[in-house]
Amino acid sequence: MTKKKAYETNDSEKLELFMEALGITEEPMGIYYTDKTPATGFTPKKQISLSRLPEESDGEMNWISCVLGKIRRARREKAAAYFDQEHYGCLGGAFFMGFKSYYEDFEPSLLAAGIPGKMDGEQYVDSPEVGKIFYDTFKPPKATGSVLVIQPLSLFNENEQPELVVFFPDRKAMIGLNALTVFLTSDPEAIQMPFGQGCCGLISWPRRFLQEGKTKAVIGAFDINCLKYLKNNELTYTIPFNFFLDMLEKWPGSLLGTKAWKRIKNSPTKG
Repeated sequence: MTKKKAYETNDSEKLELFMEALGITEEPMGIYYTDKTPATGFTPKKQISLSRLPEESDGEMNWISCVLGKIRRARREKAAAYFDQEHYGCLGGAFFMGFKSYYEDFEPSLLAAGIPGKMDGEQYVDSPEVGKIFYDTFKPPKATGSVLVIQPLSLFNENEQPELVVFFPDRKAMIGLNALTVFLTSDPEAIQMPFGQGCCGLISWPRRFLQEGKTKAVIGAFDINCLKYLKNNELTYTIPFNFFLDMLEKWPGSLLGTKAWKRIKNSPTKG
């Protein structure tokens, strides 16, 4: 795997120009694992440690604390969102963040029609068996640190380099990012939109592609449960950090540097 590059001071200046070219005002966020808990930021309510589940569960689990909820707060406050073995939001999030090596028995049914009398299903797949195939074959990459941190790039110091970078683009910015991704990779399949819950598309799929040595951009946030944590017409677009640095250097030679793009970027959006 290619060695990580550093995010340096002059990269922030390049990022401002890149954001202006894309037509976005929100700084992207970096995703990385560490063994150091941030001094400040937002984290889910403390729960039973994953190492003690399920034997010591007392039914007080917080099943509905979405990872995207803490990320939304971090975006608003330009702060860190962070997660660990006791602050994971929900068990599905713990699985997709790589803190938990197994999925719960009910989760394949949740993707399907649910469990009669106990739980409504989401109907993403037509049977629990298909849901089980997804969970059995996906296997999110394991966490490489005790804490997962997602924070604006400007909060990183020289000892904290992200593994991934995530944008939250609207339709126009998505067009620009897609065009630039293909321009830099010469790969018409460099943009992937695989099935998965919100944190799966945001974290798990991008990490899986990266560990496989593939340069892929992953579009996510198709989980109906995470829509309330995003703005209208907004998705997630996650890329490897090294690829992000290439974007900062080379975007002027792509569609983003053309007069046609500037006209489209600056034109009002039709309702």
